[in-house]
Amino acid sequence: MNLSLSPPTNSLAKIDPRQSVPLRMPAEHGAWGILLVPFFCAAAVAGAWNLPLLLCTLCVLSLFLLRGSVEVHRAGGARWTVAFAPAHVTLAALGCGTAVALILAYDRWQLLLVGIAAALLYLIQRALAAGYSANRSEKRSLAAELVGVALLTLTAPAAWIAARGSLNATGIELWLLCLLFFTGGVLYVKYRVRGILVHRKFDRLGERLEFAWPVLVYHLLLAAFLGIWLALNLQPGTGASSALRATLLGLAFAPAVLRAGALLFQLGRRFAIPRLGWTEIAHSAVFTALVIFAYRLAA
Repeated sequence: MNLSLSPPTNSLAKIDPRQSVPLRMPAEHGAWGILLVPFFCAAAVAGAWNLPLLLCTLCVLSLFLLRGSVEVHRAGGARWTVAFAPAHVTLAALGCGTAVALILAYDRWQLLLVGIAAALLYLIQRALAAGYSANRSEKRSLAAELVGVALLTLTAPAAWIAARGSLNATGIELWLLCLLFFTGGVLYVKYRVRGILVHRKFDRLGERLEFAWPVLVYHLLLAAFLGIWLALNLQPGTGASSALRATLLGLAFAPAVLRAGALLFQLGRRFAIPRLGWTEIAHSAVFTALVIFAYRLAA
């Protein structure tokens, strides 16, 4: 989610990128949450705080910072050779070195598959972003943002494999839960911002439904899925742990579903970007806590 209003500088456009090029933080502040929440959820549920998990943390952070810094410099007019700046080469070496150590020294071969999937998703996202020019007021298309969610939430299976040695059904469940949650968050933020950019008042309910239907349909389907899942796990004969887990996971998504409904009354109203960002952080914190409790308490 892109919640940053400050455009990147272009002061490095004519400077040799192999010289003193500073490291830039990723411009999309919301991306930090999409990256770290799945990783922390998987690590906490896995419950194995070991050296491979530490190496995976270094790998994920270094590659994320590398990608973000290079993209910020490129957006500011720097040449593609900025990727070979000392700071970027150091991050690349750290990311690749820890990845090789995980695969060869600790037999985390499944991380190679996660890395291939991440590389493909990144290429797809870059292609979508490069071909997007329909609305200059938005940095990326909705499709590119959603592909980015799938890419960043891959930290969940990565953390699980690093901690446990191999991926299982629980690790896949955690990734899917995070993917569903952050997809809804991106949709909400995207349409909340679009409601301002179109300069409309949305006086009638029909106008609001016509404009924000993707957000509403997605969350209605999500609520229906969670309701069916909860009903199945609350039937007589199911274990108490399954019922507790389903209940807590339903509560984890409840604020997101309610937020989507509130969008109908928020369209067209101006708001402070920092306030929206802090609200998303609060929703992510609640989601993280309830997901961890759901799996740890019901174990």
